[in-house]
Parts: sequence; structure tokens; C-alpha cells
Amino acid sequence: MEESVVIDRPRTEVFDFFANPDNVAVYSSNLVDYDVVSGGPHEVGRSAKFAVKVVGVRLEYTDELVEYVENERLKTSSKDGRIPYSITINFADAGSGTTVSWLQEVESLGGVFKFGDGLVIKMYSKDVRSNLEKAKALLED
Repeated sequence: MEESVVIDRPRTEVFDFFANPDNVAVYSSNLVDYDVVSGGPHEVGRSAKFAVKVVGVRLEYTDELVEYVENERLKTSSKDGRIPYSITINFADAGSGTTVSWLQEVESLGGVFKFGDGLVIKMYSKDVRSNLEKAKALLED
């Protein structure tokens, strides 16, 4: 699943916003809890425990920051949880703004939901789109 948005702010500012784990709860509407449990904010290996609600199902995870390329890319991967995933967020100049591209890869939804996988992915894509739009509004305000 891939979504992107152009934010009318310099890339360094946009990257810093997304790289700060304290901001995850600010722009993520489906996040229930979020706590960094080890490592510094920009340290590869940093772990966070959190819970999200996806189509009414609470999913608990621990993820790890596995790639940090300043002003270019952040990548996290699940260490545990019911649906293994990775999220790569890329940042690129777009005129005077920044394109933020969010790529989330999942191995399988594993029958966690009562709906078909395609429908759940479509609904979750709307959540991601909404979260990116919220980050855009916060940064451009």
C-alpha cells in the first residue's frame, strides 16, 4: 500500500517532524497507545510499543527503526504483532515543498479481520491518507 502527499515546507522540516517519535500520536488517528521503549529518537534499533485500531480491531505491536537516512528515508519493521509489516517513508524535494511517500508492506493479513483482505487494505489506505493530510495541515499551519 502506497500513499503520498506534498507538504509546502522544506524537506528538513518535514523529515524532522516525521522522524520525531513524539509526533506519531499527533498525526495518527488510528493510534491508541505509543511508547518508545529503547533507543534514542534517531537511533537505528530504537523500539516502540504501540496499539492501533484498524476497522475496529485492536492490534498491538513492537516495531524497530531499521533505517534512518537523514532528510531522505525512515524505515520501521514490526518485531512482533499479528500482522508482520514494514513502513518506508521517503522524502523528496517538490519545488519549495516536500513529497512524503509512505510505503507499507505486509506479508499477509492472516485472517485477523472478518472482511476480505482487499477491503481492509482499502480502508487502512484511507487512514494513512488521512494521517498524511493531517501532518500536512499541521506543518503548513
